[in-house]
Amino acid sequence: MNREKFNGVFKDISNFFGLLSNSDRIKILGLLIKQELDVHAIQEKLKISQSRVSQHLKLLKLNSLVEERREGKHVYYHVKDPNISKVVESAIQFHMVSVTDPETIALFNELFTLWHL
Repeated sequence: MNREKFNGVFKDISNFFGLLSNSDRIKILGLLIKQELDVHAIQEKLKISQSRVSQHLKLLKLNSLVEERREGKHVYYHVKDPNISKVVESAIQFHMVSVTDPETIALFNELFTLWHL
């Protein structure tokens, strides 16, 4: 394999995990994994500013994690590839291994259910 291409693949993977390093972006993806929403609906559900939601969506769209659908003046967003859920599910399961507190285990199970398709 060409060393340059090999390094490029790892850079792409690193960038992908960088996108998932922000909890707001993970929450947005969690909302969009099962339903299509506009910026206002996302803002209402997450209680964060509209400009922050828009910035995150722009970044997620630029990196092909979400797509938009226009309907008149409204723009609706959805996850481009539902397989993104497998990555987040794996991260949740990884963290669950070391958790012993029943309340935290319940929280992780709730998160897993949110992401599990």
